[in-house]
Amino acid sequence: MRRYRAILAAFGLMALTGCGRLDDLRYSPATTPEQWCQQRPCVEVGGTVVNEPLGSFLVFLLALLWIAAGIYFFATRRGATSRLWLGIALVLGGIGAAQAGISYQAFSYVLKCQGRDFCLLTNGFEVGYSITQALSVSAMLIAVAYACASGALRKGLIWYAAINAAIYLAVSLAGVLVPSAVLLSFSVLMLFALPGIIIVIVVAGLRWRRTGDRMDRSLVIAALLLVLVQVAYFAYYAAGITATLYNGGEGFYFSENDVLHVGMIAWLAYVVFAVGKHLHDFRTAEVPPSQPSVAVTS
Repeated sequence: MRRYRAILAAFGLMALTGCGRLDDLRYSPATTPEQWCQQRPCVEVGGTVVNEPLGSFLVFLLALLWIAAGIYFFATRRGATSRLWLGIALVLGGIGAAQAGISYQAFSYVLKCQGRDFCLLTNGFEVGYSITQALSVSAMLIAVAYACASGALRKGLIWYAAINAAIYLAVSLAGVLVPSAVLLSFSVLMLFALPGIIIVIVVAGLRWRRTGDRMDRSLVIAALLLVLVQVAYFAYYAAGITATLYNGGEGFYFSENDVLHVGMIAWLAYVVFAVGKHLHDFRTAEVPPSQPSVAVTS
């Protein structure tokens, strides 16, 4: 136990030591505070500049709903380890969404631009967001491991989730210490998160095909919806729709982040009302007697 505490303390010290180096990373292309507020809504509230009122509302609403969904799975656990881990995943996601709302939306000007010649690229809130999201996906995979697998396959999925999270944590710390915009980017986060989502689709999908279980179907649909939301985010970003709609302040500001948050709110609703209805731990007895060999037990 002391060894683990020492390792965690070392990682924490590295993070605290390196956080100041994030100030070396500048927003690209170079952006002044004035240009920052030309590119997105800036509203002064009580002497504080608040960014993107609509986006801030959506992301903090998402954070609350995410945490509430996690609490729902805790409250309806009924002894199921899968529901416990999905609850953990959702609470982590809510914490991450709140951190994102603070830095990407509501207080982005204050944290990145205020008092500076050029705006910063990132900060500790955004690093925290990425880490909690990576941990959230790993926790979701562990939930699916308990719901859809047993034996060696379950152990393998849990080990993969744990190792994936540990490696991403190391990559993030390296990104802070170097510092590196690439290592801290959303794209790298997706490189670590998407394989876990694909694994969920494969494991739950194969089991659904063999058993026709409604829980497996709901897990597959939830994972596919999560991928669809990410695709919508990147497509909206690549198309440059945000700038076109906003038109230098004359139009309506609705960014790719807003697309992501609206999509995630819809995804959460499906998780609570569909996955929440059926999720339970793996039970051999649930396999139809006529198909005794279809259970995922390897």
